[in-house]
Amino acid sequence: MAVAMCSGLLLSSIPAYADGDSNQPNDPNLVISTKEEITIPGNVTFATDQVVQASSITYDHKSGIDWDRGSRQVWGNTQAKQGSVKLDSYSRARFERAWFQGGGSYGDSGRVWSSKKGRSYARSDWEYYSTTNSGVAKTYYGI
Repeated sequence: MAVAMCSGLLLSSIPAYADGDSNQPNDPNLVISTKEEITIPGNVTFATDQVVQASSITYDHKSGIDWDRGSRQVWGNTQAKQGSVKLDSYSRARFERAWFQGGGSYGDSGRVWSSKKGRSYARSDWEYYSTTNSGVAKTYYGI
C-alpha cells in the first residue's frame, strides 16, 4: 500500500508534457505566438496629438513554419493599428528548448521592426529538425 501511494505521488508530480504543454516539441509544425505587453513610460513624448493606448491597439499577426529537406524555419509578421491608423510594430521568431532539453533559445531573429508603419517580418535561422533536440517554434510581436 505504501509503495502504491508513493508511486502515485511521484507520478502526480511529473508534468504531463504530452498533453499540450507549450514546452514539449511534440508537433514540429506548431508555432506558439505571444503578444508582448507594452508599457509607455511617462517621460516619452509622441510626434502626434493622438494618444497611444495599449487597450485600443489591434494586431494582425501571422506565423508559420517553412520546411526544406528536413530543415525548418519559423516566421512571423505583424501589422499593428490603433483604429485605422497603422503603427510601427515588431515581430520576432526563434526556437526555444524545454527545460529537460537544457533550456535556452536559438536561431533568434531578434526584434525586427517595421518601417513607415508597415508590416514587420521576422524569420529564424534554419535548423535541421530532430525529435529529441529541436525546440518549440515561437514568435513574439508588439509595438
